[in-house]
Amino acid sequence: MSAPQDLTAGVIGCGRMGAFSSESMRVHGPQSFFPLAHAEAIDTAGGVDLIALCDPNEESLARAGEHYGVERLYTDHRALLAAGAPDLLGVATRTIGRAEIMLDAIAAGTRALHVEKPVCNSVAELEKLEELFARDDVFVTLGALRRHLATYREAVDMAQSGRFGALKEAHGEFGERALYWSHPHTVDLFLMAAAGARVEAVQARLGAVERDGSTIVNDPLVEHASIFFDGGFAGHITRLPGTDFRLATETAQIAVVANGHSLWVSGREMPDPGAPASTGPAGPNPYHEPERIERDGEAGPQGVLVPIRQLVAALQGDAEAQTANRLLKRDIVTGQKILFAIVQSHLEGGRPVKLEEIDPSMSIEGRSGNFYA
Repeated sequence: MSAPQDLTAGVIGCGRMGAFSSESMRVHGPQSFFPLAHAEAIDTAGGVDLIALCDPNEESLARAGEHYGVERLYTDHRALLAAGAPDLLGVATRTIGRAEIMLDAIAAGTRALHVEKPVCNSVAELEKLEELFARDDVFVTLGALRRHLATYREAVDMAQSGRFGALKEAHGEFGERALYWSHPHTVDLFLMAAAGARVEAVQARLGAVERDGSTIVNDPLVEHASIFFDGGFAGHITRLPGTDFRLATETAQIAVVANGHSLWVSGREMPDPGAPASTGPAGPNPYHEPERIERDGEAGPQGVLVPIRQLVAALQGDAEAQTANRLLKRDIVTGQKILFAIVQSHLEGGRPVKLEEIDPSMSIEGRSGNFYA
């Protein structure tokens, strides 16, 4: 029996996320984030061949083609798809136009997509994508990578384990950041911790919002936002500086700090109901020195390699990967709705907004100066 033929893959967008990670990220970023570029991860994954690249910038396209040894080079995604749609496609473009690329790719026969965040610009686009994502033969991962990294998974597993009581809150401490540029990451971490719980309401206040009718032109700064879930869990976006993600349970705080370099645990485990009560004069110690656990690099290469491998496994019929991707597709759609609801709440004076109350004509261009998210 001959060995199964490798799947085929392409990448649309040959910039810093598609083909070449920024030098700043390579110098300062945690090792767990690498390989970070789509093409690099596909080239590393195994079971899939990178056969085509696309970018309207011919210089970037030629550089990527030479670096990865790819001969099929296109300046228009429609030409790439017409020449033979790959099984798997990385989409590392700006958000504007991304939904169209995804819809075109699936229509042409591609069945797996790794897409940069956020997934789209408008509620109308999301409705089309939600219908697409509901298909059992379509697999999608998002460039909100932290949920795929071992340190973040360990923190959430620990918080959900019951050892420290019930999980109460999560806090994203990433400074005053723009909604579309940064907070798809934060929202995705909250959804990971919520483990499928329904979103009750979203409440937020933003910085300056530039509007043109139902279109939000700029990428507004988030001053604060709270997402409330069934069962009492809540996620809070703060303006505290740093790159930390904190989980609060009944008796502990569990934090991934410095963008994934370390895991900190401060608190105590829940008492054993069968153990005798403390009889000391002062009772249990109420002060808790945090335990620092170095984690970066322990799990080996992660980054975009993890979601790419999930897509490859799902395409190959792996039931576990397909189930995991079905839950991830649910969270991708919910996360995008939360981004819209954050804007809706601000526009209504900070009122708690249900996901069903989002203006169906809303669109967010996400412009910052001359750049778009």
